Amino acid sequence: MNLFSQRARAVLVISFLALLVAALPLSAQQTGRLSGEVSQAGSGLPGVRVTIASPSLQGTRNAETDVNGNYQFGALPPGQYTVSFEMEGMQTVTRSVNVTLAGTARADAEMKLSAVAEAITVTASSPAVAETQEMQANYSSELINQLPIGRTLIATVNLAPGVTQNGPSGATVISGAQSFDNVFYVDGAVVNEVLRGQPLDLFIEDALQETTVLTGAISAEYGRFTGGVVTAITKAGGNTFSGSLRDSLTNAAWTTTTPLNEPKADSKIDETYEATLGGRIIRDRLWFFVAGRDFSRDTPHFFANSTIPFTSGREQRRLEGKLTGQITPKHSVIGSYLDLKDKQTDNCSFTCFERSTLDASRQTPEKKRAFTYNGILTQNLLVEGAYSDSSLTFVDSGSSDPSVVTGTAVIEQVTGSFLGAPVFGSALGDKTRSSKDWTVKGTYYLSTAALGSHNIVAGYDDFTNSLKEDNSQSGSDFILYTYTLPGRAADGSALTSFSPGSDLIIYWPILQAAKKNDFNTKSFFVNDKWDLNNHLSFNLGARYDNNVGKDEAGNKVADDQTVSPRVGITYDVSGNGRLQLRGTYGQYVSKIANGNVGDAASPAGSPSLLYWVYYGPEIGPLPTTQAVAKVFDWFNSVGGINNKDFLLGGSTGGVGTQIQNKLTSPSVDEYTFGASTVLGQKGFLRADYQHRNWHDFYANIQDLNSPIVFDPLRGRNIQVTLTQNSDEFTRNYEAVLVQGGYRLFSRLNLGGNYTWSKLKGNIVGETSGSGPIPSTGLTSYQPELLAYAQRAPIGYLPQDQTHKVRLFGSYDIPSPVGNFNVSVLERFDSGSPYSVVGTIRVLRSASQCTTCRANPGYVSPTTTSTYYFGDRGGLRWDDVTATDLALNYQLPLWKVNLFVEGELINAFNQKAQVNGDTTVLTSVNSSCIQTQGPNAGKRCAGFDPFTETPVEGINYVKGSNFGHAVNPTSSLTAGDYQLPRTYRVSVGIRF
Repeated sequence: MNLFSQRARAVLVISFLALLVAALPLSAQQTGRLSGEVSQAGSGLPGVRVTIASPSLQGTRNAETDVNGNYQFGALPPGQYTVSFEMEGMQTVTRSVNVTLAGTARADAEMKLSAVAEAITVTASSPAVAETQEMQANYSSELINQLPIGRTLIATVNLAPGVTQNGPSGATVISGAQSFDNVFYVDGAVVNEVLRGQPLDLFIEDALQETTVLTGAISAEYGRFTGGVVTAITKAGGNTFSGSLRDSLTNAAWTTTTPLNEPKADSKIDETYEATLGGRIIRDRLWFFVAGRDFSRDTPHFFANSTIPFTSGREQRRLEGKLTGQITPKHSVIGSYLDLKDKQTDNCSFTCFERSTLDASRQTPEKKRAFTYNGILTQNLLVEGAYSDSSLTFVDSGSSDPSVVTGTAVIEQVTGSFLGAPVFGSALGDKTRSSKDWTVKGTYYLSTAALGSHNIVAGYDDFTNSLKEDNSQSGSDFILYTYTLPGRAADGSALTSFSPGSDLIIYWPILQAAKKNDFNTKSFFVNDKWDLNNHLSFNLGARYDNNVGKDEAGNKVADDQTVSPRVGITYDVSGNGRLQLRGTYGQYVSKIANGNVGDAASPAGSPSLLYWVYYGPEIGPLPTTQAVAKVFDWFNSVGGINNKDFLLGGSTGGVGTQIQNKLTSPSVDEYTFGASTVLGQKGFLRADYQHRNWHDFYANIQDLNSPIVFDPLRGRNIQVTLTQNSDEFTRNYEAVLVQGGYRLFSRLNLGGNYTWSKLKGNIVGETSGSGPIPSTGLTSYQPELLAYAQRAPIGYLPQDQTHKVRLFGSYDIPSPVGNFNVSVLERFDSGSPYSVVGTIRVLRSASQCTTCRANPGYVSPTTTSTYYFGDRGGLRWDDVTATDLALNYQLPLWKVNLFVEGELINAFNQKAQVNGDTTVLTSVNSSCIQTQGPNAGKRCAGFDPFTETPVEGINYVKGSNFGHAVNPTSSLTAGDYQLPRTYRVSVGIRF
């Protein structure tokens, strides 16, 4: 009997601990929190009954204040709440408070004795942004619908301080991190695309209820990032039926042309249809919400370095369903599903120079599922669990043409444009990318008279991302590199050239079929929000992450364990929340990057590589297929893929590149200091300083001591390149973020934010095409040839943006003929940096560089590399200023509101240049001609980058368009100018 009792007690203790350790804010948080203090005559008042109610909440919830007069509610659906405070012999106090997504709202009350029944109603409370330790911004769908911005998730995120859109191809950057290293949630599901990390389109705009952007001082409940966390939630229905029908109208002809005077687009209205419907199946027990989105449109674009238009077609349909159910008053579940079908014609995956590069037809379907459980076990113990998954599939993506003439893609290295055939190959089947996440957490509320109150969360999170794709680079498995900028014939078609001694023939065979890889992160986390007294509170947290990865060949390439602390202190100067000072330290640990990092050494699915220097006759300029045919005529005449005389390098997958030391997880250290104040009952102001320093970058390592192995594809020995982590690089970020809001009176809402930031270092570590990639440092890769200072100098990185301003105002105007809302958004973005940088020859060549270094003994020495002719990021594009206006009109008709929303973007048609040509020609380029010195008119001279300082006009020349815009910008296509004046209109009904 005694043994049974011991076992029973052990089971109970273990079960309780499991619930606690299952308790940290879910990495997929869909809720908010509410807390506060009830006092009388300045002292905490225990035993007060607190009742909360909201249209977002099924039923009501109750609690009693503890020994210190504090209370708390967790796992609350975001929305407007009424909080009632009741105690016998006291006046009843009612507060109105807005609980935000992933935020902690606060509602305090001062109780007074009352001899008669009397109630006090207070209608305002401090904004959660001013109360929370985390640096965050929160945006409701109501505000987004009023403002003149896109209603997409990314457009909303870009409204927040600390966020820029200057990653590769305009990708989202948060707090200076690489653009792939943020986490995006929709309804608790991770919606990051596996390779590049940007969010998939797994939402319907009119279904989004609220979005929260976390940019710093982030709790231990969140992980797998070194940037920021974005979490959005969709609507859930309710006890009353509501819905909407919307038709969003765009027209390429409604966008003004840029200073390049490109042809005006034909007038054609494109429509996007959206519908939502939500309501009850059983009042306060079971709610439903459904939504749909559909469009079919032709989108105008321009070929690279031209104003020649082409049109891409797209048909897309999204369907979403969501159920919110209450099993009992203390147990609830939520389930949601979204299916997206997407068909594309004449798609340009990257930068296309001519029509033959367009992918004629492909499909990219996406899916998302999410399930959440919330249970209130006692007044002080709450448990939550969640499961989610999402996926993206590429169907018929890329060329299926095996011909070396018409199925080979060409990359011109001057601007990075593609010619010839579509990039990638589709003959080996569909490509799939997916992720899944399940989490369990618990929240325990503990109050003591001596040590204040503790809100303890702890939990376990299990996240996996995978891909399965035979990554064919082209239909023929060949890609040609040319270092000569193509010309154009009179009809606009491309004229391509190939030069002996510089251009390359690259063969990318896939020797082993891919299996699904698996990169998994298992995490335990604990976080204590400790309120010691009215003045001091602490955040004490830590997160344990175990990152394990297997590549597409099934090889284990990562097994890393890290504990990252998250600590902070808040001092409330007056003890009433009016002025708070904060300081935090945190370490954020990323997951292992998939694709070109985690799969770098895999022979499965990844192409092997052989590359030859082209040494045939000068070709072109000719139409691309004719030029390609002549290259292969020469190549086949010297033995084709069996040629050894002109073979420069290559490797068999899993042989030439190896991961011998298991990859570790990149991380960043962060310090923040901040203050916030509440401006009466109408506004708030918050300022934060943030400093970040990154570690453990992905790198390629090779020196004279690197192993030499036999490569069966090349038929001879090669030197191994090791992919591993390195701290040889530098990436530092510091910022000052200021945000505020003020409701001057009931109809006028003002808000905005300002960010000053600086991002410096010598590593980008990602591309638009490949996402994260390993970099080569100064001293870790063939240093005898590459360790010159101007190959990787420290300076401003391309993602640096010194100033960002977002100011907005919204004004409601009721009238007898309907309700109007006028809103304005003022934007300022300082110019991003660019460099004078080119590709130079680093290996001695009798014809092009007699002063360069001789091969010190590498089996495959590097022949060319990067050289910065001046400071990294020493030049800047224009600052961008724009004023956007919106006029919204609603006409109530019985139980339906007819609405019209009109937007005028860049109302004053500002014309800042935001990008442009950065071509720098060197001796690598046959078109580089010296413009000064005794050899003027001859090909540019090589130089030794270790000992010589290059001279412009002798060793390098800037391209004829250097610094100038060459690509137009439209409402749907990014280019070299800011978006010109553009009109958008939406019409529909809400009920």
